[in-house]
Amino acid sequence: MIWKTRDIIPFETSPLMNRIHPPLSPEQTVSDLAHFAWCALVALKLAQQDGQAMSPMMAHTFLVRWLAVAQKQRRFPRSIALDIDSLLKLGRQKGPTTGLQQRLEYLLESCSSPVSYQSDLFRLTYAIEALKAQGWVNAAVADHEWDIPALLAEYGDISALLVRKSDLVRHFNDEGQLTGRVEFLVKGQPQVVLDAFNARSLLCTVPESPYGWSVVILKPDQR
Repeated sequence: MIWKTRDIIPFETSPLMNRIHPPLSPEQTVSDLAHFAWCALVALKLAQQDGQAMSPMMAHTFLVRWLAVAQKQRRFPRSIALDIDSLLKLGRQKGPTTGLQQRLEYLLESCSSPVSYQSDLFRLTYAIEALKAQGWVNAAVADHEWDIPALLAEYGDISALLVRKSDLVRHFNDEGQLTGRVEFLVKGQPQVVLDAFNARSLLCTVPESPYGWSVVILKPDQR
């Protein structure tokens, strides 16, 4: 929820079947993220007060090491394990250009503000967390794997929300704003998805489908 869309998507990568965990409250996840970001920033400030991590390069190196230790020691709840892993990977791959401190500051600010004030991508992530708390699984599927009958068979009797990964990348800009329609394949009750999206002020519709499966269309708010 804090990275540019091309860096991370608020869906797992398909298939998900071996990564289903007990549901977590979205409110708890947001709280865990805020606490994690606060701890990282406080650790950096304390180091700087001691004369360490004074340059941008040194601050980046400090945060990468801090994230690695936090991951290894499992200092934070499982609810944010993927967020920590994503930050750590970005920090190692892209170096100081990652802007770890700025990302953490944005994360702290975002998770401390009402959800209604957040970007479309943040609110979509929040809606997905709410669906996970109800036992749904979610997947961003590569274009070459987008075979609807095969996907419906793969997820069996499990409630699932599926989308083309390329659609998410193409229709969310770097600020997390929705710029075009995104269609989600629904394996389960579409009203549950509709309720989760509407509760986070996401504009969506459920058109009639003659094919035996349901689609939820997420639309940009033109106001």
